[in-house]
Amino acid sequence: MLFNPTPKDERKDFFDKEKEMEQLKELRTPLILVLGLRRTGKSSLIKISTKELEHEKGTITIYIDLRKFEEKNYFSYREFLLQLQSEINKLKRFSKIIDSLKKIEGVSIAGNEIRLSWNKEDRLQFSSLLDALEEGSDNKVVIVLDEAQELLKMRGLNILPSLAYAYDNLKKVKIIISGSEIGLLYDFLRINDAKSPLYGRAFSTVELKPFSKEEAMEFLRKGFEELKIPFNKEEETYEKLGGIPGWLTYFGFTYLESRNYEESINRTLDYAKLLIKKEFDSFISARYTAKKRYYIIMKVISRCGRWSDVKRALEAEEGIEISDSEVYNYLSQLTKHSWIVKNNEMYCPSEPLIGYTFT
Repeated sequence: MLFNPTPKDERKDFFDKEKEMEQLKELRTPLILVLGLRRTGKSSLIKISTKELEHEKGTITIYIDLRKFEEKNYFSYREFLLQLQSEINKLKRFSKIIDSLKKIEGVSIAGNEIRLSWNKEDRLQFSSLLDALEEGSDNKVVIVLDEAQELLKMRGLNILPSLAYAYDNLKKVKIIISGSEIGLLYDFLRINDAKSPLYGRAFSTVELKPFSKEEAMEFLRKGFEELKIPFNKEEETYEKLGGIPGWLTYFGFTYLESRNYEESINRTLDYAKLLIKKEFDSFISARYTAKKRYYIIMKVISRCGRWSDVKRALEAEEGIEISDSEVYNYLSQLTKHSWIVKNNEMYCPSEPLIGYTFT
């Protein structure tokens, strides 16, 4: 169902992303980036594509969902390994891989469970695990790092050298790296930093963009046709909600329940505002001393504003002069985390309901 609010795992339930799915399934380079704002369908795209590769080519998928760490200011290598361990235990039917894993330091078998060690004495090296997957698999192994910019918070391991090692030496291991905070993801990968292990490597990139007006209207038409529900307010809905697939899906799902247009629009707007504020509060949790300033900036930018508008509003609120560098840093952080975008001289919300939330 197109209006199913949970991540999709079947192509028939995923609207108009055939080109992006086929592009991802090519696994053209050792590392593949999947980029897009929140709620544009990155996780669904990856889940459907890897599921189809498993059926068509026997590919093995290890899916690490790093969104678990979004509300933390940092997390440990131990926490990362526990999540990886959970995924590795799903591979027990692949006896050849298990035999390869048994050979490396930091892997043990306790009863029917595979355990990964983070102790100093026998700590698992991530690159050794990648080697074991390469050796033990007859087909490609796809490792998904969903919302990989969260790895900037990890303490106890710099994962970039292992990714570079896999890129240069492993033919079967492919790594899909997704991110919705796109500037931050590039900060994590340091692709353009000559000192980065990944400097100079080529990546294939799959980008998911919000629906255009025409795409959004067609999505709504198809969704309601599937449910056999009469509906003729596609354009009005786009004007109110914008083109983010997640919001349109939520609207369709609520309309299915209520059959009341205004109620469904209001429920969607209320839900979006609640979720966006929660995510924004998570963003500023590590910047708490500047919390008030960030809220002022988002209010100024909610309908688009210039750098000078932001500086003027901050100074008017606090009654003191604020340095240009401070203003630049605030705007840079908001841009890197995909809260805002810069169009020529104007800073704007990255999607309409972010603007609505802070108006």
